[in-house]
Amino acid sequence: MQSGKLPHRITIEHQIEGDQDQNTGYVPIVWTEFTKIWGKLEALSTKDQLQAQAINSNMAGRCRIRYSSKAAQIDSTMRVLFRGKYWKIDGDPIPDNQSGLEWLTLNLSEGESSWQSN
Repeated sequence: MQSGKLPHRITIEHQIEGDQDQNTGYVPIVWTEFTKIWGKLEALSTKDQLQAQAINSNMAGRCRIRYSSKAAQIDSTMRVLFRGKYWKIDGDPIPDNQSGLEWLTLNLSEGESSWQSN
């Protein structure tokens, strides 16, 4: 895959346990950077969004990223940060249909409203 076809710098974040509160014992779950990768993030067209809604999917965009051993670890528990907006990864990454080792496609839905305050 040619690098010029992946013009966006995408941050993938995952959840980890934060520091335990000494008074309450509460252990918060916090988002932290998993990796930064090159990709191409595109919002779905209105037609594609309507088709997604017809099958009860909340998909609003997709992101194609170059395959790597780190990218292969991405899963649906993670999120995408791009230009200040959070996207939920909707399902596990989909490998390319040639070798499965060139790129991955991430189906994305709108990030949860609580993420915007992080």
